[in-house]
Amino acid sequence: MRDIAISLKNIQWVRGDKTILQDINWTVQSGEHWAVLGLNGSGKTSLLNVVTGYQFPTKGTVTVLGNEYGKSNLQSVRKRIGFVSNSLNRFLTTFNQETALEIVMSGKFASVGLYEEVQEEEWKMAYQLLEAFRIEDQANQRYATLSQGEQRRVLLARAFSAQPDILVLDEPCAGLDIRAREELLRSLSEQTNQSGTSLIYVTHHIEEILPEITHVLLLADGNIVASGLKEESLTADSLSKAFKIPVDVEWKHGRPWLQVTAGII
Repeated sequence: MRDIAISLKNIQWVRGDKTILQDINWTVQSGEHWAVLGLNGSGKTSLLNVVTGYQFPTKGTVTVLGNEYGKSNLQSVRKRIGFVSNSLNRFLTTFNQETALEIVMSGKFASVGLYEEVQEEEWKMAYQLLEAFRIEDQANQRYATLSQGEQRRVLLARAFSAQPDILVLDEPCAGLDIRAREELLRSLSEQTNQSGTSLIYVTHHIEEILPEITHVLLLADGNIVASGLKEESLTADSLSKAFKIPVDVEWKHGRPWLQVTAGII
């Protein structure tokens, strides 16, 4: 029996007079790869904040990597969780002064900036991650000079350098053109296959769901619409409920593609 990576039981989060998350029960087994889908405002980001311990629920129990929140050292748990999100932009002042290679290396130490002595072998491993994400030619370029797609691949390589047990990607393709998106997804697919990391991929574009994704959690208005194996969860009915518009879904090359079939419900 596999270990449980994430366990959320009877989670509710109320902010003021608004219920953000309601009756969330979700279990992620170690080695599973999940996509979390929903419209903006559906509760995706709030769910991530609960998983990473940056937001405590009003009710319910959160257990991550065997550690129940409120009874464990959160900092030690967070070191085992990789996180790529637009929220990392708050570190742009530091990132912009560093090279791509230095940023990847800092991920190993879960720091922004390098403050540790780095061994030659560690530099080689960081460079290999840049190779894995097809950005090794920019290893010595400043982050500020890279394209948006290149910056996103650097941050993904940085996340993998810490060898996390769980990697949370919050809309990593947001703002990318179709070519940059597909280049990033291809590299992510290859790296996911090589690592033992459990992937949590958050998006509202189902075409970003790679063949490596095994399960899907669909959210709407803070509630779970569907949860389980992706082929069983990504149905026209469940997606129409989650996206609040009639849609159909078609599978091509192991990836789902959405088609709107009528106007707003």
